[in-house]
Amino acid sequence: MFHPLVFDNIRVVLEGAVYDRDFEGAILITGRSDVMDMATFQRLFQIEFKPADAVDRDPAVLAQIQLRTQLADIASEQLEQSLTDHIGCTICIHFHLPLTDCGKIPDEAKAITEMLNDIWGHRPYITHTVRARMEEKRFEWPPQRIENQVTLDFHRKIDEGNIDDLRGLIDHTVQSLLTLQAYVEKQSK
Repeated sequence: MFHPLVFDNIRVVLEGAVYDRDFEGAILITGRSDVMDMATFQRLFQIEFKPADAVDRDPAVLAQIQLRTQLADIASEQLEQSLTDHIGCTICIHFHLPLTDCGKIPDEAKAITEMLNDIWGHRPYITHTVRARMEEKRFEWPPQRIENQVTLDFHRKIDEGNIDDLRGLIDHTVQSLLTLQAYVEKQSK
């Protein structure tokens, strides 16, 4: 009989918790994928959503939760041999939001980090990846629109013992999403 991996068990609970929030009307799921990378034998589950009341608005903040597992974790579990320190998978959360003023990027990144640290209690490690798109033959600086990908990384593996924590993780993610949406709307005025 097929025995699901730790990844599969966590994915099912995580996905269900996100869909519960969608059914409640707090968010709207805009994308999901479940990928098996055959070159590196990794699994990735990704689900994306926006605030339900901001889906048609521009700008709208996008949240993306990624669950990953690697070859060593999968092999350890299937072979029932310890090939890694701790069998499990990792969760990473990304928020994609526009920035409007190129000159204020450091100040806005600091403000966003402070907001997220208030919500998450300084637990995840927060990074910002700022991007600007420049169209062919329209090289203008500063660009009219800049995207900031804010990443929350917990730097640890989780397993089935952490399943009860997933609902809290989703609650914090939705709260962060709504807070960032309010911040973006305030900045764009």
